[in-house]
Amino acid sequence: MNLFQIALNNLRRRKVKMIFLMLGLVVGVSTVVGFLNIIQAMHLELGDRIDEFGANAIILPRSEGMEMHYSSTVVSDLTFDVEKLTIEDIPKIYDSSVQEYINIVSPKLVGAVDAGNQKALIVGVEGRQEFIQKPWFSLQQQANLEPGESVGDLALLDIPEDGIVVGSSAATTLGVAVGEQLIINNRPFQVFGILNQLGSEEDGLIYANLEVVQDLLNRPQELSMIEISAYCNACPIEEIAMGLEDALPNSRVIPMRQAALFREETIEQFSVFGYALSGMVLLIAALVVLTTMLSSVNERTREIGIFRAIGFRRSDILKIIFMEAGMISILGGLVGFFSGSFAAMYAGPYLAQLQGAIPMQFQLLLPAILLSTGLTMLVSVYPAMKAAQLDPAEALRFI
Repeated sequence: MNLFQIALNNLRRRKVKMIFLMLGLVVGVSTVVGFLNIIQAMHLELGDRIDEFGANAIILPRSEGMEMHYSSTVVSDLTFDVEKLTIEDIPKIYDSSVQEYINIVSPKLVGAVDAGNQKALIVGVEGRQEFIQKPWFSLQQQANLEPGESVGDLALLDIPEDGIVVGSSAATTLGVAVGEQLIINNRPFQVFGILNQLGSEEDGLIYANLEVVQDLLNRPQELSMIEISAYCNACPIEEIAMGLEDALPNSRVIPMRQAALFREETIEQFSVFGYALSGMVLLIAALVVLTTMLSSVNERTREIGIFRAIGFRRSDILKIIFMEAGMISILGGLVGFFSGSFAAMYAGPYLAQLQGAIPMQFQLLLPAILLSTGLTMLVSVYPAMKAAQLDPAEALRFI
């Protein structure tokens, strides 16, 4: 009988103890695999959300001695010698060195107008790009709705050229309702819809078609700014800003760090928690393996004594112990990988509030087995050394 058969027979004779040992490994490995799957899914999910929704960068006209105040959607500037942005700059963005990262380009023109008997800010936008980029915009009221018909997605609505969308506080200040007419710079517009309150500057704005606002303000082709939503999971947003400035020398590009920082901080916090919890579980698993292996060695004192008495060397005893540990650890790694992956697939979307499914990552299979094997071999060194150093005469004294 060779050493491998001896190790295999030992595992068969001590099934309950070995199953208990393997369960400790399975819990540890599955915890690590599960968290790695969830963290990877969070990277992709949050990255996709930020890529698709919200501006990563704002392109502004370049000027000297410029005092500029802007928010995420409003720019009010007092400038002199400004190099203007125009519609002609937009194709340059798509032809720039960073064109592959560009997702949504939303140009806009901001200006003050006479609305009714009051002053107001109007924003000229290209409706679909603007509202795809800002999906948090929604209408509390909309014109031309049939009874019982729901308000549609703003990005899918066709706002007529003589129509305007009014922020909630602007509607209250101007005293207008959906379907009513509002005179802006002596030109009639129909209130197409009123936005739900956002609690920000957008509540005080009027939105209209970009070309209409350019004509209304007598600023043909001109833009106040361009908001860019960029695919930036694999590159720093600063690189995109530099590429856009190279393409538009008459502008300056301001990266919006909030979205990227939010994503990074959220993932980092969850990662720290996940790694800390995984470390604790692995430590407990290591203690379980150590305790079980020591208990097994103590129970097999006479068996080891017989092996030594019939000519087995200390190295043979070490090999038997490590073979047993290796077989258990490989099986524990396999079971841990699949249990952790399935746990992430079904529980991960609820734990991390993810919208998409979490796929099984088979590239973690080998690391899971190596983790299980390495952990088991490490904590098995002391029990194996203890077994190998047993004195045959002492071990057989009570037979």
